[in-house]
Amino acid sequence: MFKKKNILVVGDIMLDKYSHGTVNRVSPEAPVPIVDIQKIIYKPGGASNVAKNLSALGMNVTLLGITGDDAELKELIKVLRHTSIKFDPVKDLSIRTTLKSRIIGNDQQLMRLDHEDRNKSNMHSELYKKVIKYAKNSDLIIMSDYDKGSVKPIASDIISFANKNNIKVIIDPKGTDYSIYESAYMVKPNELEFSMIVGKIKNKKDMIAKGKKLKKDLQLDALLLTLGKNGMVLFSKDSVLTFPTSQKDVYDVTGAGDTVISVLAAALASNKTLKKSCELANIAAGLSILHLGTVSISKNDINNAIRKS
Repeated sequence: MFKKKNILVVGDIMLDKYSHGTVNRVSPEAPVPIVDIQKIIYKPGGASNVAKNLSALGMNVTLLGITGDDAELKELIKVLRHTSIKFDPVKDLSIRTTLKSRIIGNDQQLMRLDHEDRNKSNMHSELYKKVIKYAKNSDLIIMSDYDKGSVKPIASDIISFANKNNIKVIIDPKGTDYSIYESAYMVKPNELEFSMIVGKIKNKKDMIAKGKKLKKDLQLDALLLTLGKNGMVLFSKDSVLTFPTSQKDVYDVTGAGDTVISVLAAALASNKTLKKSCELANIAAGLSILHLGTVSISKNDINNAIRKS
């Protein structure tokens, strides 16, 4: 299904922490549940989850971003040790590695605690040097922008370098300014991210008109709009295609966008058509939302889903 290609992931690197426990009573100190923690699971988050997804699809993956030099980075290195990912972060002693800590009681998420130093690093030139070093041997570049500050200052430079070297750049965007993504191969917003850029969407006709305009304004080859349980819409040079989702049940959308962009990248790098790449990404997204938290969808998972459909 996919050839073993070299994919470079540049983005906001995070560690996800899941503290699972049971709730049997309410605290006497405040009207909040007491969670008796029984197990703690660490998973790669943000750009590192994209890298893990790509590794599960058999790609050669290099992961770049800016982190702290702390216990969270050590934990992330430990989690990624079981993959084939080449992890080469820029370590900034003045910031913390982003940590998203979720408290789960009786299989229900009760709270999320975020530890992050958003937009506080000034080490973007060091990151850009590493991007250029690894990009030369890459078949495709993913920018995983979670608006934490690693990607935006160097996004346009990365796209410019990639275009000169005929390397596709696909972007998972965040924020209210997409001008930094101009001339990329593809940008993949979800419905909320899209509406933040183009304004409130009145109906499907309005959505299509705004999608076409955004693609044209940014001079993209393609714009892929993900709509959760309503599937995806692809704006390409030739047409607008809709991909309905195969899943009716949504358990957890965490990491679904990471799954989509990972499968897209693996398929495009393997010389599959844009339409076929989106079809495979849509199938994988449908599988990912059936699980709690981030999950890596394998080639076998996708093949099994195709056989059952």
